[in-house]
Order: sequence, then C-alpha cells, then structure tokens
Amino acid sequence: MIKIQINSRLVRPGDTFVAIKGNVVDGHNYVEDAIKNGATTVVVSNKEKYNVKTIKVKNTSKYLKDYLVKKYAKSFKDLKIIGLTGTNGKTTTAYMTYQLLRKVGINVAYIGTIGFYYNDEFEKTANTTPDILSLYNNLFKAKEKGCQIVIIEASSIGLKEGRMAGLKFDAAVFTNLTHDHLDYHKTMKEYMIAKLELFRNLKKHGTAIVNIDSRYGKFFTVKKRTITYGFKDATIRCKKHDESYSNITYVYNGNTYELQSPLFGKYNIYNAMASIGILLTLGIDIEKINEYYPTLEAPKGRINIIDYKTNKIIIDYAHTPDGLKQVLTSASKLTSGKTYVVFGCPGNRDRAKRPIMAKIADKYSDYFIITNDDPHYEDEMQIINDAIKGLESDKYDIIIDRKKAISKGIKLLKKDDTLLILGKGHEDSIIIKDKEIPHNDEKYVKEVIAKLTK
Repeated sequence: MIKIQINSRLVRPGDTFVAIKGNVVDGHNYVEDAIKNGATTVVVSNKEKYNVKTIKVKNTSKYLKDYLVKKYAKSFKDLKIIGLTGTNGKTTTAYMTYQLLRKVGINVAYIGTIGFYYNDEFEKTANTTPDILSLYNNLFKAKEKGCQIVIIEASSIGLKEGRMAGLKFDAAVFTNLTHDHLDYHKTMKEYMIAKLELFRNLKKHGTAIVNIDSRYGKFFTVKKRTITYGFKDATIRCKKHDESYSNITYVYNGNTYELQSPLFGKYNIYNAMASIGILLTLGIDIEKINEYYPTLEAPKGRINIIDYKTNKIIIDYAHTPDGLKQVLTSASKLTSGKTYVVFGCPGNRDRAKRPIMAKIADKYSDYFIITNDDPHYEDEMQIINDAIKGLESDKYDIIIDRKKAISKGIKLLKKDDTLLILGKGHEDSIIIKDKEIPHNDEKYVKEVIAKLTK
C-alpha cells in the first residue's frame, strides 16, 4: 500500500501526511496528531513549522494528485478498467456485471456507491468515487488479490475533482443524464461536460458503451469503437418485454436473444443492456450472459422487496427526480392496490430538485409521506417546505422522524398495496449536522413487521 495518509488517525510510523483542506474539515488542524502517530513527512500549505520533514506547497490536493499519478498510475496499466458514469443506473449495472464475471470464474473488483468488492471480499467506501488516494490503494489491493478487471463508478463530482486522474479505461459507459447535482455543476451542460471526462480517458482501442435513447447520448459516442444500447436503433436493442420488464427479447449483431432479469422496471432493462455491452467487450460469450443473468442479485438498497401479508414493501436508493419517477411508474404496474411512498430530500444539496420530486410523488402515487433524508446542516422543515412549495395536492403527510414515517407507511397498507421507501437504499445512517445517526430502512422495516405480526 501507498505510505501516504490524508486522515491523521490512519497514520502509521514512517508515513507521509498530506493536509487536505476540505469543505468541512481542514487537515492542517491535525498535522500534530499525524506526527504523534508517526508521520515522518508532512505536506502543508500553511506557514507553520513542524519538527519533521515539511514540504510546503500552494495546493496540497493538487500536490497529492500529481504525486500519485506520476509515481503510481503506471502500475495499473495491466488492469482492465471499466468506468461507468450517468445520473442513474451506475451501481446496478456495475454490480450486476461484477457478479456475472465472478460466476464465470474471473477475478474482478468493483468500486462504487455500495462499497469495494474484490473477488468475494468486501469493504465499505465513503463516496461513489473514492478520493484518489483511497482509489489507488483499492486498485493495488485488487491487483494483490489477482483481479484482472476493475469496474469503477465514475461520479461527475469525482471526475471533476480528478479522483480518477492517471487512469486509462478499456471501456466507458454512459447510462443517462437527468437532473441532479446542479448545486455543484450549476447547469446541465456543465454536468455533462464533467461526465465526458471519463470518455476522454479511454485507451486508444477502448470502447464507448452508450445509452443512445438518452437525449445526451450522441455526445458520448466519441470513439470509432462504440456500442450503443436502447429501445431504438442500437447495437444492443430491446425488441420486446413483458409487463414487468423482466423478460426481455433483445437483438445483437443480427441475432435475437431472450434474457430473464431478476429486476423489474424499464430502467433496469437499460441497466441490463449496458451490462451486456460491458461483458461482450470483455469477451464473455453471449450465451453465458443470458444463462447467468437471471441468477444475479440486486445490489443492496436497489429494488429490495419485502413481502408483508399481501403487500410489497420496496426499498430503493432512488434520490433524483428521474429515479423517483422510474421506480414509481414501474412499481405501479406490479400492484393491483394502492401505491404509497415515503421519501425525503437531503440537505445542503440541490434545492431545485426538491419540488420536482414532490410533484412526481404526488402524480405517481396514491399518497406520500415526506420525511428526513440526511439534512446535514440544513433545517429539516426548510427542506420539506422547499419540496411542498406550490404543491396543490393534499394527499400527503409530513413526518420528520424517518422511523415514524416508515411505521405509518406500513400501517396504511391494505390488501395488495405497495409501499416504496426511497432515497436511503443501502445506507446505514442519517446524517444530522456532524453526527451519523444509525438507521437502515430495510432493517427497520423488518423490525416493524416483526412487531405487527406477533
């Protein structure tokens, strides 16, 4: 592993500590702690004097990135690296691809929203795309474990901040582009430009795999070697499907194939086709893909279905307007009863999407409860007021406490109804200011059901 740390608590004797100034925490406040823990070199941008070797630079983040790229990027040339970018679908596509590669006996790693998987081992990750130091360390670990392929979720913010600097990709996937992160990128154009950075770092003979049904898809067909997918004229084209979108007929290279997906919803057909594109690029036999795909499991927190009496409770990470719409419209086709929704909007994030999400919940559900979802440092009621502003409907309730909101949602269920609990997915906490309050939607739902069925 690289003997550099940006977290003073992780420093071991002989390490170099780089003091990074973040949005919330300034690493310069922890230099002395790093030295106490054994750092023999510190990299800083302040004027303080320390009793170890000190490297003073203008920008410590840039220093770290440049140093890692120069010293270590060449170490990953023998890895096949697949990058996926897009507003929605990255995690499901990446994780399903990872699983299938494992089933055909290939050593593979996945780095993304739900964690770092290498072969059959697992570690948690802090972000969709980890900081560059963590990412490089993960790549070294993947190599040590004999992984030949690494699949990485490339977030727009991660791309913009250079967290994947120095990496060259064998394939780059574009899933879609819809409203999200506009507090950071400001405009959809800037959001798209950030995602295009992944495609600029394709290897000379790398493959672009593009959702051509997206209005932005044409901007990502940047390579001669491009595989498109969609319902229209595409390299991999969905020809027909059943009502749940789980049984798919698709066309590739003039031949027609049948695929059974363990997931429902039109958006998961797109995810399946993107996965097929990656697997074909990696040389996996198409018959093997069709054989193993039905045996795969949804990623944690993505369309996790809990049966309760005659009802279904669906837990999903959907946290964007398009994600909310897709999962709601898909779920409504699978229920003969009413559809209820529990969701919230995170604080200190894109405020513009809040009222859009509330209107979608109102349009596509019979009743919804708006609640907490990582308010961070923002007032919970202000977030909710942003969401319901201009909403003419009265078919909703406000319950700030997420557990109470979920409990009420479950108690509303009658025969053959469906409840969707959206936004948190796999996450194990609610972030309020600088505290992480333990909470997992799936775990709590099971606790409530256990009490109700005693």
